[in-house]
Parts: sequence; C-alpha cells; structure tokens
Amino acid sequence: MSGKRIERAERTRAALVAAGRRLFCERPVDAVAIDDIVQAAEVSKGSFYNHFPDRDALVREVTAEIRAEVERAVTRANAEIQDPAHRMARAVCVYLRYAIDDPERAGVLVRIHSGHTSTATPLNKGLVDDVAQGLAQGRFAVATTESAVLYVLGVAQLALIRVTQEPAVPFAVSLAQQICTLLLRGLGVPGHEPEAIAAQAADEIVRQSTFRDKAAGAAH
Repeated sequence: MSGKRIERAERTRAALVAAGRRLFCERPVDAVAIDDIVQAAEVSKGSFYNHFPDRDALVREVTAEIRAEVERAVTRANAEIQDPAHRMARAVCVYLRYAIDDPERAGVLVRIHSGHTSTATPLNKGLVDDVAQGLAQGRFAVATTESAVLYVLGVAQLALIRVTQEPAVPFAVSLAQQICTLLLRGLGVPGHEPEAIAAQAADEIVRQSTFRDKAAGAAH
C-alpha cells in the first residue's frame, strides 16, 4: 500500500472513531446505526467495513482509546505518589476532572462501561495494583481485591455521571471531597485521614488540575 493510501486510510479510520465517539456520547449505542456513523464521518459504508467488522468493534476501539487516555492522566497525577490511599483518591479525582475537561469523551464513558469490570482487564491494572498494595500494607481492609476494584469502579462511575450532569468546577470539587472520603472509609482507611486525603486530592486535581500542568510543562 502506498504512502498516500495509508494516509487516506488513517484519516478514514480517525473520522469513523471521531464520529462514533460523538454519537455514542449523544445517545445509547443501540440507537446508533452504522449508517449514522458513516454519515457523520462523511465516508462510505464500504469504508466502515474496511476498518471494523461491526459496530461493536468500533465501540470497543472508542472506549479503549478513552480509557487509555484516562489511565495516562491518572499515571501522571500519581507519578510521585506512593501511598495507596492518596493514589486512589487522586485517581477518582482525575476521573471527575475529565468530565469537565472533555465532556464528549466522559459522555461516552457514562453510556458505555460494560466489559471493563474484570480484574484481568489490562486497563484496570493500575487500580488492581493500588488495591493490592493497600491490602499488603494494611492501608485497606476489604475482603478481596476484586470486591474493592468493583467498589471503586462503581463509585467512580456514578460520580462521573453526576459531574457530566453538572460540569461546574465548584460542584465537582465538593462532590470529589465527599465521594473520596466515603470511598476511603469504605476501603478501611481509619480516623480523619479520609477527609484530609480527599480534600487535598479534590483541591489539587479537580480544582487546580495540577496533573495537566505538570504534563504540559514536561512537553516543553
């Protein structure tokens, strides 16, 4: 395949992914037909099948791309953080800040979240590692790693939904403080630590968006 054909194919695929992302944010996946996608992408139906065998394959690519982007943001936010409790709160706060910074992608996560709950899912590796470390260090007190992972994913998903409904920084900061406090208490972090950790994470990540500032500085 020539360079021009490869470039054209890449543009077509990118257009399909962008169209799918926009449509999956706007309405349920079952309400989005392949005809809708190709019309939005301004490509032929045949071009769709050159890249994806069916709509579900496009859904998987769109969600995997978004989840990977969120995981990279979490990695940046926790680059210098060792304590599992702080890492957990900061990760949830990144998730909520994401709803403010990129409502379209967050909207996709709100509508499509099945298939990402297994502890074996590669994109959950960071969460699984943090939970396992917290248990090993005695920071967390839960029955199993799987129950903790499901707990964190469920709380974070519901909080994300709420922030997409009201994407204002002051509201997101307040919600992040409350949610992360409850989350850490549920994981077994004792005393007043949950409130202090949650307040710091909400301020630095949701209010100040410091993880993005650090990333931007590293790029220059």
